[in-house]
Amino acid sequence: MSEDNLLQAWEPPGPVAEAFAMDFHSLFKGIMGPVGGGKTTTCIFASQAFSASMPTCRDGVVRSKGVVVRDSFRTLEKTTLASWFTWFPKDHPSWTFTGGNDRPAVHTLRFRLPGDRTLESVTEFVGIGDKRVEDILRGWEGSWAWMNEADLMVREVLDYLTQRIRRYPSKRLLPEGVDPPGQVLADFNAPDIDNWLHGSEQNRLPGLVEGRPKGWAFYRQPGGLEPTAENLRNLPSDYYARMIEGKADWWVRRFIHNQWGYSRFGTPVYPEFNEAVHVAPRPLDPRPGVPIAIGTDAGMTPAAVIVQLLPNGQLLVLDELVPGHNCGPTRFSELLVALLLDRYRNHDIKLVVGDPSAQYGADSEAGELAWLDIVGKALGKPVLPCFTNEPSLRMEGVRLRLTSMIDGRLPGILVSPHCKRLVQGFAYGYRFENQRKDPNAPFKDKAEKNDFSHPHDALQYIVLELVGRMPIYAQAARAGRPGRDRIDAPATQRPGDFDVFSI
Repeated sequence: MSEDNLLQAWEPPGPVAEAFAMDFHSLFKGIMGPVGGGKTTTCIFASQAFSASMPTCRDGVVRSKGVVVRDSFRTLEKTTLASWFTWFPKDHPSWTFTGGNDRPAVHTLRFRLPGDRTLESVTEFVGIGDKRVEDILRGWEGSWAWMNEADLMVREVLDYLTQRIRRYPSKRLLPEGVDPPGQVLADFNAPDIDNWLHGSEQNRLPGLVEGRPKGWAFYRQPGGLEPTAENLRNLPSDYYARMIEGKADWWVRRFIHNQWGYSRFGTPVYPEFNEAVHVAPRPLDPRPGVPIAIGTDAGMTPAAVIVQLLPNGQLLVLDELVPGHNCGPTRFSELLVALLLDRYRNHDIKLVVGDPSAQYGADSEAGELAWLDIVGKALGKPVLPCFTNEPSLRMEGVRLRLTSMIDGRLPGILVSPHCKRLVQGFAYGYRFENQRKDPNAPFKDKAEKNDFSHPHDALQYIVLELVGRMPIYAQAARAGRPGRDRIDAPATQRPGDFDVFSI
């Protein structure tokens, strides 16, 4: 079988899977997809495509050695090996298979490649079980490794495998000056956000999302119910619709929608958030001729968000300012002014809103200013206190934006991807302190005060002022009524306020 036939025998389930398979340059690459997304077959062909891309040895043979690692060999034999044998039968006369039956196995494949070359691809299959990976693969040297269902393994497996690749074939077999390449690939269903694959900025442990190192690549397939879902041609037409029946929300979120699961430390405030829908594919630039509005949160960990409300009712979240801890109002004002001058010099500021509690505590007779006054003076624009600090009302304003669509196709809120803290907060960081005991009472528990809550407070203040109290009540009452797919009610105004819906 030629290299061309090898690659043509496989029809990629979709563009994400194909891009993953043909990435020969990343040291570590991971593909996350829903059940039925074709990840296993994609990794099978990705491993052999990488093998075929190896440099040719001095004798004209292309040599590759890889290892497929699973949490247990019994699971690997029942699932991964079964799929492997569908494409590469173990009884093929030109190939050699040894081992199996609850013990490590080796499959040696041989192919003819263009240019009268031969590919010799050796693949080992191991299960870790209750042992350490170094005990299983002590002294192993190879070209590539595949972590099958990587979310079920510990991070140390990846750390060990990256040490053992790029060691085969030996340099004495390769032409002068040619180094053996190497790669670790991984497939997995969306795990909980606490899984090592995601990474943790707070713990400074890099993953495929947080702190992704150079040379690592992350490929996320669309969710099973998204219009661009992959591998549908190989599944029953109602595959996902039937699978969703009777499943818990957390299961549907991870295994069908292909979204990272909830943190074990608390439920996200906005489970309605969908990164594929609510985060723009590229950084948003401010729309010309449309004024900006700013929401702020006070204290020693202040935050600000900059938004635009478009004439069609869509809210664009353009920027965030999250300077961190121990930042007083004067320093915060300097940073905010610098951001505005850098990106929004040509845009009018029509509304600045802040935490209502930050208007108190100053001694006007002694010349002291409240937090809102200090920031307002620096901006040359008064910072109005939001008309309420009621958490449930504030959250509901953002929630309605997340669940509304403009003309049935545009999300009610679209966040720029460089609003990193906001996006992280939506996905997992902005959460209730304790798991809810009553799923029908979403605001019973208090939102945790952490690094993600401050920009979200700022967003809530500006959304509440732009939308107004009565439209939120009205929209909540109309929830689920057919034909209502956008927020288009006028804002509640105070005398002298700018009417953001008249632009």
